[in-house]
Amino acid sequence: MQSLLKCLFVFYVAQYVFTFRCDRRPYGSLTQPSAPDGRFKLEVEGADETYIPNQLYTVRITETDGESRFTGFMISAEGEVRQDPKNPRKMITLSPGDVTPRNYLTTKFSNRCHFSVEHAVGTPKSSAEVYWHAPASGNGCVTLRAMVAENKESWYEDGGPLSLYLCEDMRQPDDITPQVNYDCGICDEAKYEITFTGIWSRNTHPRLYPENDWLPRYSDLVGASHAADVILWAPGSLTTDGFKDVAEYANTTRFEQEIREKIGSGVRTLIKGKGHGYLKMNSPTYSFIRTDKVNHLITAAVGIHPSPDWFLGVSRFELCQGDSWLTERELNLYPWDAGTDNGVSYESANFPTFPQAAISRVETSSYDKHSPFYEMDMKEMHPFGTLRIKLVKTYKRDCTSNTNEEPSESGTTTEEGTSTTEQPSTESEGLSEPEEPSSQPPLVTDPESSEDCPMTQWLEWTPCDGPCENGRVSGFQWRERFHLVDGVAVEKYDPNVDPSTRKEVPRFCKNHYEDFERRECEDDCDEEQNEVAR
Repeated sequence: MQSLLKCLFVFYVAQYVFTFRCDRRPYGSLTQPSAPDGRFKLEVEGADETYIPNQLYTVRITETDGESRFTGFMISAEGEVRQDPKNPRKMITLSPGDVTPRNYLTTKFSNRCHFSVEHAVGTPKSSAEVYWHAPASGNGCVTLRAMVAENKESWYEDGGPLSLYLCEDMRQPDDITPQVNYDCGICDEAKYEITFTGIWSRNTHPRLYPENDWLPRYSDLVGASHAADVILWAPGSLTTDGFKDVAEYANTTRFEQEIREKIGSGVRTLIKGKGHGYLKMNSPTYSFIRTDKVNHLITAAVGIHPSPDWFLGVSRFELCQGDSWLTERELNLYPWDAGTDNGVSYESANFPTFPQAAISRVETSSYDKHSPFYEMDMKEMHPFGTLRIKLVKTYKRDCTSNTNEEPSESGTTTEEGTSTTEQPSTESEGLSEPEEPSSQPPLVTDPESSEDCPMTQWLEWTPCDGPCENGRVSGFQWRERFHLVDGVAVEKYDPNVDPSTRKEVPRFCKNHYEDFERRECEDDCDEEQNEVAR
């Protein structure tokens, strides 16, 4: 009993010490505060009962009756008090974030109270504003308090209209890594269509958008389907040299090579789609991937140019949904910072970060007026692009079979100029691949190609793929062809060729000759589609 009383006493004293609030009464006042009468209120612009970690907010005191005025004020932030997880007998105060003046001519940091800003000029006013930079994730709830003084004898603090209790918003943007399923039990394999569509434009993101319309562009879409123990990029990690090129220069060459080196060792299929620029910024780009019960995550990225080191993408996105594959999902994409350059705007001069920082979200509520995200609320930002993940087909597999011994996907097809392959295991060479829409391309030069950029003939159009309604299917179909280098169809799957020895297609040919076409279609449903429709 004595020990219990002792613990309660220690807890009470700790609570008193950590929740002690400084004296916020007006200078020269000897009176006690009056109860708030509703004529003044405290509000946070863009937040109700929750806050987004690291977001910059405007906190405002304002009159409510259209005529009341105040001469002095103070706005303070207080963090939660919790037991120290390392020492339960010790109490710690979590970070409440930072409260800073918005106008240094009329407001100042308080020299009486921590995490507080007060008036610098005692003139009558109907409102006052300060900045509150919300704390990082994991700091729980924050209490914002206000003191409002009409004069040194009549003043108010706390109470309903003059205090706010906000907790961390646990909702996350679409492109935040979801929980990984480390025990995927799906035996069947799957084929997905990955579509990136750009949204970044002068209309959607006008602030500091590059003056030259021909300058903005996206890098190629690049990534992979892979196993749970593979990390190509992730928030909180450092970038590789190849990924740095994607973020800083919108160049995917070295990052693609880094991924290729992992094929067969945690990577199943390389994602590759043609990047777009001037006049085609909002055009979609496509890629196809294969997944299985081991390689059921996807990671993808698109560099933004010009930018210091910003990119879009998803990391370790889970496709294995319990006992079935994800059918379809469209994700809004927002900028990430690769942590390699300190620039604040699209066209900032090169300013390397040393030492290199971890990948994090671009500071979307910057204090810097040279930033395109100056005082911008994350919840009000337009996405810079979308990533659509659509299940195309599944392939029946025996649960007792070894996934690593299955034949690899014959290649990822892209919209313009790129088709990539995987390296199969030697055990799989004698097995037959499930029937794909495309057959082996005939090595006959397409008359539409040139002598400098020869290509195979177009393959046949795939069957019309889409939903079956009333006996008719409406959707899309595609076809492909391959670049020829020294008479060899480059980037065409061949189990007898080492991927590292494959020939490179000249960039001019990639940029001027399409190897993938997609079109809308309509056709009668086949028997299988009719059964599904029923």
